[in-house]
Amino acid sequence: MGVLSKRKKRRDVGEIPTASTSDVAFLLLIFFIVMPMKSDEIGLSMVLPAKATAESTVRVRQSNVATIRVLASNALTFDDVPVPLSRLQQMIRERLAGNDQTVVVLETHPDADYGMMIACLDEVKLADARKVSLKTTKP
Repeated sequence: MGVLSKRKKRRDVGEIPTASTSDVAFLLLIFFIVMPMKSDEIGLSMVLPAKATAESTVRVRQSNVATIRVLASNALTFDDVPVPLSRLQQMIRERLAGNDQTVVVLETHPDADYGMMIACLDEVKLADARKVSLKTTKP
């Protein structure tokens, strides 16, 4: 017999499989279309007034104002009387029952926790107050 010659197998150069590229592109496309829709669900839903002008400013009698203050120490006051968060909703409901023109002013100190302001705002909303004003206390 003849001399057996060794044949060298030719090595293929490594290739990146591209069969799933279209699947990945499709998934990324869906992700970037759906994510902006989810961001609308986060946050507080509030209707804010238009830019204030001299004609749009409304004066309210002091007897129609209920003031909630969140102090720097996160303590709450309702019309300058200390009150726990658990009683806030009931006190707002009582005030609204006595005067349906009541405007609730939520005044928050800049050093107070943001979560406390949100908790107070939740209580105001649960008390069915429709006229709410947000204000920041000057430090």
